[in-house]
Amino acid sequence: MSAVPLTQPSSVLHAVVAVRVVNRLGGFGMSFLGLRLARDLGMSLSAVGVVLAVFGACTVPSRILGGVFATRVGARWTIAGGLLAGAVALLAIALGDSVPVVVAAVLALGLAYEIVEPATQAVIAETIEPSRQASAFALLWSTLAVAGVVSGLLAALLGRWGVSAIFVCDAVSSALAAVAALVLLPSAHAERHPSPWRSALTPRLLAWTGVGTVHATLVMVIVFMLPLAVDRAGHPTSMTGWLLAAAAASAIGAQRLLARVETRMPAVTALVVGHLVLAAGLGLWATGSVTGLVAGAVLEGASGAFLLGTYQATAARMGGPGLGAAVMTIFGLSWGVATVVAPLVSAPLLDRGPAVLWLAAAGLSLALAAGHAARGVAEPVSVP
Repeated sequence: MSAVPLTQPSSVLHAVVAVRVVNRLGGFGMSFLGLRLARDLGMSLSAVGVVLAVFGACTVPSRILGGVFATRVGARWTIAGGLLAGAVALLAIALGDSVPVVVAAVLALGLAYEIVEPATQAVIAETIEPSRQASAFALLWSTLAVAGVVSGLLAALLGRWGVSAIFVCDAVSSALAAVAALVLLPSAHAERHPSPWRSALTPRLLAWTGVGTVHATLVMVIVFMLPLAVDRAGHPTSMTGWLLAAAAASAIGAQRLLARVETRMPAVTALVVGHLVLAAGLGLWATGSVTGLVAGAVLEGASGAFLLGTYQATAARMGGPGLGAAVMTIFGLSWGVATVVAPLVSAPLLDRGPAVLWLAAAGLSLALAAGHAARGVAEPVSVP
């Protein structure tokens, strides 16, 4: 099979989504790193916490490394190389029989984990027309969310053979995704820029990255705290899985709606609507009831299609030819900061009760909606 030509933007988008979905279907290993270190290898919980914190820190240089590779060798080889590096690290985690070997493999996984992100986002930024980028980014996010739910079911089935089996499956899916990248993605890369990093590092992008960091922190609060909050509210662990499934299904529907209206909708409108819907969903979660949790999950999933796609599309439009990887790398660092900040600010709130946590998060989402409404967005989507 030949590579998809660059002259077919929709085909390139579908190809990169397919590659990431194949990877995500087995991408449940990270959730079991702590279990592998603590139960299988006998590490103390405090030591496991340190290792996982360093793993998280490694994802920041990993994203930068991915941006550098994407600007030099193009998205195809960067994505394939990052996936293969991750597969090797995952296999070492699965087969390692000592603490030093597995810890080294965990840190290696951290350094490989984010390499694919700048290249993936650069493909969308450089091949999809600006007025369609929000729904393109939303398509990537929503399909990955659905694949994540499926991967959770696979993890439950594989868990009966031990944690190592989960990491072996994750390694296999990463390797298969790397092969898919080499087969499906374009061999050529976008126009080269003589100084991509200096040109991409503008005050406007830095300011937008700051705003994006606030939004990313809100997202990571949900990622980290939802299972714990469901448990604190007295519901079974399986409830979290149902909530994630409801959110993923809602995200797909909202992405299709966004694709229909985005050329007529300014970016600021999408952001205000998204944050208002998210605030409503978080408010429903604060009730703690089953009905409130399910309805809130539907709204939270729908909001993500508007917010994640629009935040990324707005950043992408702040670049130019040959700057996609650099711009998306810089903006993507917001997620590294959010991953560190979110548990620090949300754990004390959850300690005071799930309602306190979700109402505080809803208040932050309302503040972001008000801020966008008051100031607007630097690069609104224009009607072609």
